[in-house]
Amino acid sequence: MRVSPRLHGPYPFGRRDLEAERLDAGVRHTLAHFRQWRDENPRAIAAHAEQYTAQLDVIAAEGPAAFDRRPWTPRRRRERRRRLAREVVHFGVLNMGEVPDDAMVDAMLDGAAHTLPLLGRVRGDGTAAAVPAAIAALRGSVPLLGEVPGADWLTERLTALYAGLPDAVVRAGSMGKVVRAMAGVLVIGAYGVPHATEAARRDHLAGILPGAYAFGAAYAIVDDTLHDLAATHLGRDARERHHRLIAAALATGEPTAEADVPDHPLAEELHLLHRLLLADHPFDRRRHLWHAAEAMYQAQHRDASRTAGAADDLYPDVFVKAGMSRVVANVLAGRRLGDAFYERCVNTILVSQLRDDLIDRREDRRAGRITPFTAGGDLNPVHDLFAYNAYVAEEVYGGDPVVADALTYYGAARLAAHLSVHGAGDLLRDHPATGEITRFLRAAAGLPPRTVRRLGTVDQVLRDRAAGALTHRPAAAVDCRTFVADRLSYIDDVLRRLCTPDEATGDLEEIVRYALGGTGKRLRPAMCLMLADSLGIDPVAVEPVVAAGELFHTASLLFDDLPAHDDATVRRGRPAAHLVFDESAVQLAGLSMISSAFGLLAGLSDRFPAERVTEVVGYAGGVLGPQRLCRGQHLDLRMSRPGAPAATREEILHMYDLKTSTAIEAALVPLMMVLGRPRTEIGLLERYAHHAGIVFQIRDDVLDATSSTEVLGKNSGNDTGKVNLVRSYGPAAAEELMRSNLAAAVECCRGLPFDTRLLECTVRHFALRRR
Repeated sequence: MRVSPRLHGPYPFGRRDLEAERLDAGVRHTLAHFRQWRDENPRAIAAHAEQYTAQLDVIAAEGPAAFDRRPWTPRRRRERRRRLAREVVHFGVLNMGEVPDDAMVDAMLDGAAHTLPLLGRVRGDGTAAAVPAAIAALRGSVPLLGEVPGADWLTERLTALYAGLPDAVVRAGSMGKVVRAMAGVLVIGAYGVPHATEAARRDHLAGILPGAYAFGAAYAIVDDTLHDLAATHLGRDARERHHRLIAAALATGEPTAEADVPDHPLAEELHLLHRLLLADHPFDRRRHLWHAAEAMYQAQHRDASRTAGAADDLYPDVFVKAGMSRVVANVLAGRRLGDAFYERCVNTILVSQLRDDLIDRREDRRAGRITPFTAGGDLNPVHDLFAYNAYVAEEVYGGDPVVADALTYYGAARLAAHLSVHGAGDLLRDHPATGEITRFLRAAAGLPPRTVRRLGTVDQVLRDRAAGALTHRPAAAVDCRTFVADRLSYIDDVLRRLCTPDEATGDLEEIVRYALGGTGKRLRPAMCLMLADSLGIDPVAVEPVVAAGELFHTASLLFDDLPAHDDATVRRGRPAAHLVFDESAVQLAGLSMISSAFGLLAGLSDRFPAERVTEVVGYAGGVLGPQRLCRGQHLDLRMSRPGAPAATREEILHMYDLKTSTAIEAALVPLMMVLGRPRTEIGLLERYAHHAGIVFQIRDDVLDATSSTEVLGKNSGNDTGKVNLVRSYGPAAAEELMRSNLAAAVECCRGLPFDTRLLECTVRHFALRRR
């Protein structure tokens, strides 16, 4: 595609232009024309900035009275109607690429058959608990949703998403954005069938509901977690694996094989979303949707991967990720889209993205994100924000005064809500502005915050209501895998502080550090933290138990991998320790880890009664001794020797209990002991550990036979010459035993007098894990 030196308008995007090469060329055409127009029209930009400032007078007059409790007078009703009419136009321009005509605006404002449900009252107490409150808010925004089949499905999916998101993402209000994005798709869908019967509109909403959920969930999973969240939750390798799978799924339409889906709740949710979208939007018949989704994702990925760059380099990706998000929303909403939609929608959306980047600039700078407002460079994004607003009004919408009024009103309100709290001093220091823009920024910063805080659009109110209901998630309400991932950095820090010196002083310390590293699952220390959280115990108080448990477990792995035992070559995603270091030194390092762990347990006396600590130390010695863990390993080796008699089912289960259940028990019981919990509770946890260990080991046997070394992070097929339930009695019998032990473990949890949801989730995960 060739672009002439002298451009005569923004690029006329059409459906075919969503393919990567054409999309890139079209975006660069529009940006080049914008710069040309910007440099030639300073007066138009100045007039637009002055219109922003004039809107502040309207906002100042409306703000205090907009939501007060005085009786509604005809004058107040007219004022509110004018404000909502602007909202209708603003929503149409930014989200649907069109200006609603007067008849449509009147129909929306009159609530004729819920034509624009977004203007319905947003219900739901922001202090209410969890997902039901968010769904109540969503139904308040989209009234017909309450009559749409599938509410149970939506509750299930939102609950799974809420449980799977990292804690930092939940606390940042991500679930509010999910609900807001869903509402946007549903509203666009309702807008697209204004004259249909109520039953037809209800059926239409039911049909687009899965796509609406997928659109909202993808923001929380991809943008907020995989791209924006610090690497403390998912490491670089895990993120890169997710990226490869997502990119391939969007580019080819081929679902990821079940075995290749990472063992993380959000990866599973993305996998489900992809299959769900393929069912409703087949790849070969909806290529424009998949082109748009792929372009949006790749732009977001490039944006999140940058570590430096000038603002000029960022604009194309900012343009694509924002523009394609609106295209995807409209396609998922089932609208019939002509080329006029693509031209207006894609060329308009940079307006809101630059505004959002201005508002988020401090948070982005703290997080190290590169945006036009944090990158530096020759361009001035503050000037471009106002210039692009003027450009859209003049060049995209042909100078339509209704569009200019809606854009400047809501642009002024959004910026004033931010600037009235944070001021404009640093913004003007970092980004020199014209006199007209400076006057607006200073006037907006001078407004009392109470004047503008309640003038947000209804979708913003919905986002805040939903976020309020879903920001403070109890730890027990989280998926156990997310709980572990959220605490990996803390567990690793505990191990660094308590188990390994800052600088290795000899070969043994180096081996200890190596053994504790790698991609360990940290299940046992995490289970200790789960129990501490369930009991309301400060994790700092039980750090010695956390560290000692991991030392005991890792030492057992060192011995397990030795040539005299399993002769493993891979552990925790890298070569087994005896292949990297001298084998005899590895054995001594394992002994040193066990000795150090006992020393850590003795240190519990700083916080707990000495007699209880003595009991814990004695318990640990018994667990590791010849009657428990070591005996289990010995039985495993003895049963697998050539010529050994065939092991019975009971003997194999007993070996599993000693080898695997004991390690889980040792992660939980010491905490109960130092707290002085009743013996009946300790007994229930011991039984839980017994059954959970058997579930874990049976699943381990299945994975050893069916998975790969790359996926497991340790040798697969390592049990070929060993005795286990799968080899001796077949997969069906093993699965039946796993199910019965799973049920027994859950039953033990139900008997405990504290919240055991995390422990229940963990044993259920043991039965389904892929790694």
